[in-house]
Amino acid sequence: MRAKRLLKKRLGLITLVELPKATVASCEVTSGDPERESAEMMAAWLHANLGLKPGEGGTRSFGFDCHKGREIPEGCRIYHQYVTLPEGSRAAGDERVSIKEFPGGRFARVAVHDPFSCDFPLAWSVLLQWVFRHKIPHRLGCASAKDCYSLFSNEESPCLEEIYSANGEEYMAMYLPIK
Repeated sequence: MRAKRLLKKRLGLITLVELPKATVASCEVTSGDPERESAEMMAAWLHANLGLKPGEGGTRSFGFDCHKGREIPEGCRIYHQYVTLPEGSRAAGDERVSIKEFPGGRFARVAVHDPFSCDFPLAWSVLLQWVFRHKIPHRLGCASAKDCYSLFSNEESPCLEEIYSANGEEYMAMYLPIK
């Protein structure tokens, strides 16, 4: 109960947003700490190929778990990381990073202030329940909030996470795909 109260103090308003189509650098990591490893991999790739740090030059980083229907070693998870590329950049992929098109689309979004000091995964539950309570058509392929957790992660309709800073404070925005 304490975790939910703490989280509620850190949640922003839920909004409906449109993420634009974008060319992205993409990687996938399977490990016990795939978010950190994929972020480090993409930061190194971005610097080596475009001379940028994450967040510079209009870049944005999005990540998502992607394990539906796949075998995963015990103690591991599969995580995708996308970094949007500046328009007109001529970066090429390599053996670990590919260049692809992110189709963009509509999303329900909530941001969590200082996400790593609270149980931020509960925010996914809040966002999912909000979408169902308001009867917003979604792209998750499930009939109720309880059914969605096994379908929550796929590359066709990813539930995205974006870590960013504003006014010296850290946030995590969560994006749930809607129609």
